[in-house]
Amino acid sequence: MEGSIWYTDWFNPLSSSRIDVSFLTIIEVLTASSLAYLFTKFIILPLDLRKDLYGSGYQFVTGSKHDRINQINTIRRNRKIGEIPPVFPNGWFAIAESSHVPKGKPLHVSALGENFAVFRGEDGQCHVLDASCPHLGANMAIGGRIIGNCIECPFHRWQFDGRDGKCSTIPFTEKIPKFAEVKRWDSLEMNDLVFVHYNAEGESPTWAPEEIPEIKSRNFIYRGRNEFFVNAHIQQIPENGSDLVHFSALHSKSVICGGDITKQQTNWLNIFTHNWESVWHPSTDPELKHIGISKLLHHIDFCGFKLGSLDADIRQVGPGYVELKFLTPLGRLVITQTVTPIEPLVQKVVHRVYTPWQLALYGTIMLIGESVMFERDVTIWNHQKYLNKPLLMKEDKSVAKYRRWFSQFYSTNSPTYTSVKRCLEW
Repeated sequence: MEGSIWYTDWFNPLSSSRIDVSFLTIIEVLTASSLAYLFTKFIILPLDLRKDLYGSGYQFVTGSKHDRINQINTIRRNRKIGEIPPVFPNGWFAIAESSHVPKGKPLHVSALGENFAVFRGEDGQCHVLDASCPHLGANMAIGGRIIGNCIECPFHRWQFDGRDGKCSTIPFTEKIPKFAEVKRWDSLEMNDLVFVHYNAEGESPTWAPEEIPEIKSRNFIYRGRNEFFVNAHIQQIPENGSDLVHFSALHSKSVICGGDITKQQTNWLNIFTHNWESVWHPSTDPELKHIGISKLLHHIDFCGFKLGSLDADIRQVGPGYVELKFLTPLGRLVITQTVTPIEPLVQKVVHRVYTPWQLALYGTIMLIGESVMFERDVTIWNHQKYLNKPLLMKEDKSVAKYRRWFSQFYSTNSPTYTSVKRCLEW
């Protein structure tokens, strides 16, 4: 009798014992699932953090999504941009990440006032051609096929070889004109990035980005990326590295305070503060005049105690590519930063993080913190007026030095904002 009562209570949905066991089981499953999710997301899988043109730097704009977009577009139209330099400097620019260019599928990229067809041939090499077919102007990267090392236009199936840009096949004719070709851009694939060389004078490259040993090493793993679109001139973004005073002014507050500089920060969060020391100078090697060098020292202050020291060796390679190597108490990390002009005053900025596998979680935390800090800069850049003759103090001498260094990437025919805007409006 007692056994049957126990049996009845166990399977009775109203039984308190049954409820207790079920509740505990649910809690255990939820806890295990949450831990598995967090472990997978932050330790196993690389992060992919993205902000579009309206998602960062305009946090103070309120309303529905549609209202915000309209307000932000009004702010962009009414902004005074100043006497900005040419909008597309000469140099190497990352127009794609290697993982975004699989075999058999072309990628269309609009940047630097050009339309590129990026694709990987059967030989595994990445090729960059003008996207417009010379026959009737169809965009070959949209709907086109990859056949061998060629891209086939979807409109009439003309095929162009990625290795030289020449037409290899026209289905409805036997004779192919010698002049049937598209522009093949100088490109290279390195450090998990696809670079294209842009030069307003049509000159061939005299330098190129170099391989980062850590990225190629089997001891380092990819930990993730962030992606921002910034309303600014390209020069203003990497110029930050030479603006030594801004580190303390804009980046002293703890990461915990977030990336929105328009909000009042509470005092108790400021028990954690970031301290920075930095220097910037151009390379003194005549063969490396395209390189700018920074040294950054960082630590966190907590109630007077020094925590988490971080040293960074930074190299800017040309106008739109930066390599950052960090030495932390736990080991080394590598971050690449690419800045690519999508429009005259719209830059796509991507940071990619690599760490030894032992520092996987640290790399994730680093990426999140870097994203928060970068977002503070985005708010400044989105509303900043470029001053051709800024009022600089002696402490700002590295900014003036940086601008002189950066001017080497402009040439006689470098496109101006006015010329590009007129072309786009037409």
